[in-house]
Amino acid sequence: MGRKGEPSGMALLITLLIMLILAVLVNRFAFATRVHIAAAVNSRDQFQAECLALSGVELALALLEEDDTPEVDHLAEPWALSRELSGEELGLPDAALAVRVEDESAKIDINRVVKEDGSTTDEFVHRQLDRLLEIFGISSDQRDALLDCLEDWLDEDDLQKLNGAETAFYQGLDNPYVARNGPLRSTGELVLVKGWKEVLDVRLDDGRTILDFLTTGPTDGTINVNTASPLVLMTLATEIDESSAEQVVTLREEAPLTGPQLLPPAFRKKGVQSHIRFNSNLFSVQAEGLFRRAASRVVVLAKREEDRVEVLRRRVD
Repeated sequence: MGRKGEPSGMALLITLLIMLILAVLVNRFAFATRVHIAAAVNSRDQFQAECLALSGVELALALLEEDDTPEVDHLAEPWALSRELSGEELGLPDAALAVRVEDESAKIDINRVVKEDGSTTDEFVHRQLDRLLEIFGISSDQRDALLDCLEDWLDEDDLQKLNGAETAFYQGLDNPYVARNGPLRSTGELVLVKGWKEVLDVRLDDGRTILDFLTTGPTDGTINVNTASPLVLMTLATEIDESSAEQVVTLREEAPLTGPQLLPPAFRKKGVQSHIRFNSNLFSVQAEGLFRRAASRVVVLAKREEDRVEVLRRRVD
């Protein structure tokens, strides 16, 4: 009797083992399917978010192209107004879009502290940066060192300035690298320049950092008084104090400035007047699209010439 039951018992055991293996395989297949579906959903949502961001950029570029007064650019124009659109406004549930355009001529072009010959210091821009650092509470000795290190990073030679740092210094770090010896590609690159990382952490009472007042251009170095912040206006000359800068803001709020006639005397001095302008041709656009849990940001640098806008750089995050 016992021997006759052995084959059927073995068959039952094999059947159970097969069922167990099948159950494991089905479970793993179901899990893999869920993962793939989730990945596909996330990919779809990410694509939607990126499309929203790109649409925001196109909206901003269209506003710049449609500007019918390119000889004057000011903060009350349609292109200068930040936009935040909800899903209801977009006709897409679970979506949102934020778009911001900034005039790059409202900032100090940090690359211009070294002239195009790759070695000569532009004294006006040097004074602007020194004044900016002073406003942020940086001491005189530290400012001298920061600007020497910056110029060493930008200039084409390996001759170290008095308080500067060239490639030899950076090669001695735990994680060595070489000096750029050319223009910064972005303001964020300043963290690589000796001494600047700590300064970039300094904030004003409103939370802004030095990076908010700098650009890598390429601009012609002149500042648009219709869009520049009071702080940037103050860097144009030591005689321009906060009161004079705020006076310009009040004037331009009443009507866009088209010439130097109404500006305070300090702005009309020969050494300052040649460094100001009343319009711009270089703009940065930042658009962020949100769709469900996905987010995408597109940053564009655009140059406007007459009625045409050309994208110089584009980055998608």
